[in-house]
Amino acid sequence: MKALFIVVLFLFSGQLYSQQSDTIPAAPQEKVQMIFMDSVKLARKNRLPIPKKALLYSLVLPGSGQVYNGHWWKAPFAVGAIGGMVYLVQYNNGLYQRLKTALELELLDEPHEFSDLNLGVNGLRANRDSYDKNRQLSYVGVVAAYGLVAIEAFVDAHLQNFDISEDLSWRIKPTFQSDPQLGLGGPGIGIVFMVK
Repeated sequence: MKALFIVVLFLFSGQLYSQQSDTIPAAPQEKVQMIFMDSVKLARKNRLPIPKKALLYSLVLPGSGQVYNGHWWKAPFAVGAIGGMVYLVQYNNGLYQRLKTALELELLDEPHEFSDLNLGVNGLRANRDSYDKNRQLSYVGVVAAYGLVAIEAFVDAHLQNFDISEDLSWRIKPTFQSDPQLGLGGPGIGIVFMVK
Protein backbone atom coordinates (compact mmCIF):
# COMPACT_ATOMS: atom_id res chain seq x y z
CA MET A 1 0.00 0.00 0.00
CA LYS A 2 2.82 2.33 0.88
CA ALA A 3 4.57 1.63 -2.42
CA LEU A 4 1.38 2.32 -4.38
CA PHE A 5 0.95 5.67 -2.61
CA ILE A 6 4.52 6.71 -3.47
CA VAL A 7 4.08 5.72 -7.13
CA VAL A 8 0.81 7.68 -7.41
CA LEU A 9 2.44 10.68 -5.72
CA PHE A 10 5.31 10.68 -8.23
CA LEU A 11 3.00 10.23 -11.21
CA PHE A 12 0.76 13.18 -10.36
CA SER A 13 3.34 15.50 -8.81
CA GLY A 14 4.05 17.14 -12.15
CA GLN A 15 0.45 18.42 -12.32
CA LEU A 16 0.53 20.11 -8.92
CA TYR A 17 1.35 23.82 -8.43
CA SER A 18 2.97 25.08 -5.29
CA GLN A 19 2.94 28.83 -6.12
CA GLN A 20 0.64 31.20 -7.87
CA SER A 21 1.61 32.61 -11.23
CA ASP A 22 3.13 36.09 -11.37
CA THR A 23 0.52 38.64 -12.44
CA ILE A 24 2.97 41.50 -13.05
CA PRO A 25 3.70 41.85 -16.75
CA ALA A 26 7.31 41.50 -17.83
CA ALA A 27 9.25 44.62 -18.70
CA PRO A 28 9.54 45.31 -22.39
CA GLN A 29 12.77 44.05 -23.81
CA GLU A 30 14.88 46.95 -25.01
CA LYS A 31 18.25 46.82 -26.53
CA VAL A 32 20.71 47.89 -23.92
CA GLN A 33 24.05 48.96 -25.19
CA MET A 34 26.75 48.14 -22.70
CA ILE A 35 29.73 50.42 -22.49
CA PHE A 36 32.71 49.03 -20.72
CA MET A 37 34.91 51.34 -18.72
CA ASP A 38 38.04 50.03 -20.35
CA SER A 39 36.97 49.22 -23.86
CA VAL A 40 40.44 49.67 -25.31
CA LYS A 41 42.34 46.46 -25.30
CA LEU A 42 45.87 47.14 -24.18
CA ALA A 43 47.96 44.30 -25.43
CA ARG A 44 51.65 44.45 -24.78
CA LYS A 45 53.45 43.67 -27.94
CA ASN A 46 56.28 41.24 -27.88
CA ARG A 47 58.74 44.04 -28.25
CA LEU A 48 62.43 43.70 -27.77
CA PRO A 49 64.10 46.50 -25.84
CA ILE A 50 66.54 48.73 -27.67
CA PRO A 51 69.97 48.41 -26.01
CA LYS A 52 70.97 52.05 -26.55
CA LYS A 53 67.74 53.23 -24.98
CA ALA A 54 68.24 50.92 -21.98
CA LEU A 55 71.78 52.29 -21.57
CA LEU A 56 70.58 55.88 -21.80
CA TYR A 57 67.77 55.30 -19.29
CA SER A 58 70.18 53.65 -16.90
CA LEU A 59 72.68 56.51 -17.19
CA VAL A 60 70.02 59.16 -16.60
CA LEU A 61 68.38 57.39 -13.65
CA PRO A 62 70.08 54.28 -12.24
CA GLY A 63 67.72 51.31 -12.30
CA SER A 64 65.42 52.69 -15.00
CA GLY A 65 67.24 50.72 -17.69
CA GLN A 66 66.44 47.53 -15.82
CA VAL A 67 62.78 48.56 -15.56
CA TYR A 68 62.75 49.36 -19.30
CA ASN A 69 64.06 45.87 -20.02
CA GLY A 70 61.18 44.39 -18.04
CA HIS A 71 63.32 43.23 -15.14
CA TRP A 72 61.99 45.64 -12.53
CA TRP A 73 63.21 43.43 -9.69
CA LYS A 74 66.81 44.37 -10.56
CA ALA A 75 66.22 48.10 -10.04
CA PRO A 76 66.50 48.06 -6.21
CA PHE A 77 69.82 46.22 -6.49
CA ALA A 78 71.11 48.80 -8.95
CA VAL A 79 70.07 51.72 -6.77
CA GLY A 80 71.34 49.93 -3.66
CA ALA A 81 74.78 49.33 -5.17
CA ILE A 82 75.23 52.97 -6.08
CA GLY A 83 73.67 54.15 -2.82
CA GLY A 84 75.98 51.92 -0.80
CA MET A 85 79.03 53.32 -2.53
CA VAL A 86 77.80 56.90 -1.99
CA TYR A 87 77.35 56.07 1.71
CA LEU A 88 80.96 54.84 1.85
CA VAL A 89 82.15 58.09 0.25
CA GLN A 90 80.31 60.14 2.87
CA TYR A 91 81.52 57.97 5.74
CA ASN A 92 85.17 58.03 4.67
CA ASN A 93 85.04 61.74 3.82
CA GLY A 94 83.58 62.56 7.23
CA LEU A 95 86.33 60.69 9.07
CA TYR A 96 88.98 62.17 6.79
CA GLN A 97 87.78 65.71 7.53
CA ARG A 98 87.65 65.04 11.28
CA LEU A 99 91.16 63.57 11.29
CA LYS A 100 92.47 66.42 9.12
CA THR A 101 91.09 68.98 11.58
CA ALA A 102 92.46 67.00 14.53
CA LEU A 103 95.91 66.87 12.90
CA GLU A 104 95.90 70.64 12.36
CA LEU A 105 94.91 71.18 16.00
CA GLU A 106 97.53 68.67 17.18
CA LEU A 107 100.23 70.60 15.31
CA LEU A 108 99.11 73.75 17.17
CA ASP A 109 99.14 71.84 20.49
CA GLU A 110 95.41 72.41 21.01
CA PRO A 111 92.88 69.79 22.23
CA HIS A 112 90.78 67.93 19.64
CA GLU A 113 88.24 65.11 19.56
CA PHE A 114 90.95 62.40 19.37
CA SER A 115 93.07 63.80 22.21
CA ASP A 116 91.96 60.99 24.53
CA LEU A 117 93.45 58.34 22.22
CA ASN A 118 97.00 59.75 22.42
CA LEU A 119 97.65 59.07 18.74
CA GLY A 120 100.18 61.82 18.27
CA VAL A 121 101.04 63.54 15.02
CA ASN A 122 102.21 60.37 13.25
CA GLY A 123 99.14 58.36 14.31
CA LEU A 124 96.73 61.08 13.21
CA ARG A 125 98.59 61.51 9.92
CA ALA A 126 98.51 57.73 9.25
CA ASN A 127 94.78 57.50 10.02
CA ARG A 128 94.04 60.60 7.94
CA ASP A 129 95.94 59.16 4.98
CA SER A 130 94.18 55.82 5.40
CA TYR A 131 90.72 57.41 5.29
CA ASP A 132 91.80 59.62 2.38
CA LYS A 133 92.76 56.47 0.46
CA ASN A 134 89.44 54.82 1.39
CA ARG A 135 87.58 57.95 0.29
CA GLN A 136 89.29 57.92 -3.09
CA LEU A 137 88.59 54.21 -3.53
CA SER A 138 84.95 54.88 -2.66
CA TYR A 139 84.77 57.47 -5.45
CA VAL A 140 86.14 54.86 -7.84
CA GLY A 141 83.53 52.44 -6.47
CA VAL A 142 80.70 54.89 -7.20
CA VAL A 143 81.85 55.25 -10.80
CA ALA A 144 82.32 51.48 -11.13
CA ALA A 145 78.87 50.71 -9.69
CA TYR A 146 77.27 53.36 -11.91
CA GLY A 147 79.00 51.92 -14.97
CA LEU A 148 78.20 48.35 -13.99
CA VAL A 149 74.50 49.15 -13.65
CA ALA A 150 74.47 50.82 -17.07
CA ILE A 151 76.41 47.98 -18.71
CA GLU A 152 74.10 45.40 -17.14
CA ALA A 153 71.05 47.15 -18.61
CA PHE A 154 72.75 47.37 -22.02
CA VAL A 155 73.80 43.70 -22.08
CA ASP A 156 70.44 42.54 -20.73
CA ALA A 157 68.66 44.38 -23.56
CA HIS A 158 70.96 42.68 -26.08
CA LEU A 159 70.30 39.24 -24.62
CA GLN A 160 66.50 39.53 -24.66
CA ASN A 161 66.34 37.88 -28.09
CA PHE A 162 69.05 35.34 -27.33
CA ASP A 163 67.76 31.81 -27.91
CA ILE A 164 68.39 29.55 -24.93
CA SER A 165 66.37 26.53 -26.03
CA GLU A 166 67.59 22.96 -25.70
CA ASP A 167 68.41 22.80 -29.42
CA LEU A 168 71.45 25.05 -28.98
CA SER A 169 73.45 22.89 -26.66
CA TRP A 170 76.11 20.24 -26.79
CA ARG A 171 75.97 16.88 -25.15
CA ILE A 172 78.38 14.11 -24.40
CA LYS A 173 76.97 10.80 -25.61
CA PRO A 174 78.33 7.28 -25.70
CA THR A 175 79.27 6.15 -29.19
CA PHE A 176 80.57 3.07 -30.91
CA GLN A 177 83.88 3.78 -32.60
CA SER A 178 85.33 1.50 -35.19
CA ASP A 179 88.82 1.31 -36.62
CA PRO A 180 88.55 0.56 -40.36
CA GLN A 181 92.19 -0.52 -40.63
CA LEU A 182 92.01 -3.15 -37.94
CA GLY A 183 88.35 -3.96 -38.33
CA LEU A 184 87.82 -3.60 -34.62
CA GLY A 185 85.31 -1.49 -32.76
CA GLY A 186 84.65 -0.43 -29.24
CA PRO A 187 82.82 1.97 -27.00
CA GLY A 188 83.78 5.62 -26.96
CA ILE A 189 82.65 9.07 -25.97
CA GLY A 190 81.45 11.61 -28.50
CA ILE A 191 80.42 15.24 -28.35
CA VAL A 192 77.23 16.10 -30.19
CA PHE A 193 76.50 19.74 -31.10
CA MET A 194 72.87 20.64 -31.70
CA VAL A 195 72.23 23.71 -33.83
CA LYS A 196 68.94 24.95 -35.21
